[in-house]
Amino acid sequence: MIGIRLLIDTSMCIGCRACQIACQQWHSLPAEDTAFAGTYQNPPDMTAANLTVTKFFEVVNTKMNWLFFKDQCRHCDDPPCTECPLKAIIRQSDGVVRIDSAKCFPDRCSRNTIKPCQEKCEFEEIPRYRYKKAGISVATKMRKCDFCYDRLAGTRPNFSKRPACEMACPSGAMSFGNADPIMAKALSRLTYLKTHGLPQAKIYPEDSGSSTHVIWILPLGEGAYNG
Repeated sequence: MIGIRLLIDTSMCIGCRACQIACQQWHSLPAEDTAFAGTYQNPPDMTAANLTVTKFFEVVNTKMNWLFFKDQCRHCDDPPCTECPLKAIIRQSDGVVRIDSAKCFPDRCSRNTIKPCQEKCEFEEIPRYRYKKAGISVATKMRKCDFCYDRLAGTRPNFSKRPACEMACPSGAMSFGNADPIMAKALSRLTYLKTHGLPQAKIYPEDSGSSTHVIWILPLGEGAYNG
């Protein structure tokens, strides 16, 4: 695969949510209303104010396991969301899929609650355009992870050319770089886990990792995250 890739090794994730805060800070996103709902996962899902969310899973597999999953846009290699009727969603040659806010007008592209880019997304209608503040639903432009493309481009010379979430991760659960070396690292880590007591470990979305520019290592396999 040509371009860049982000590897998220959930076997190393500690659920601290530093990635969420770093993403909000870099994109100057507001804090939104949250409430305890019987889980440490908060907010419960991505919104226009939270472009990535650490999801929590309690799984009993001979013993209780805490599993964490950093959910976000996958940056598909062939993203269906780029069929946006307003041509507001762009796929760069390096694999970054981003939204041009100057061209995005959710109220114009559809009168439906679910917008065309959400409808075409294979992964949970990921572009979002609403969040709650002071009990009110606030509408924005469509938003999603953009790999901090402005950092990657070096337009902010005082900052590393790496996504803010990866830089903030204290456990080193994320690795970012050219696609082929990152995939090689993922396969090496997968082999290690499989030979050290986790034979069900896999790479998601696909073991080949060829369809998206974000991949995850799941130590207990994909089925453990369906709860």
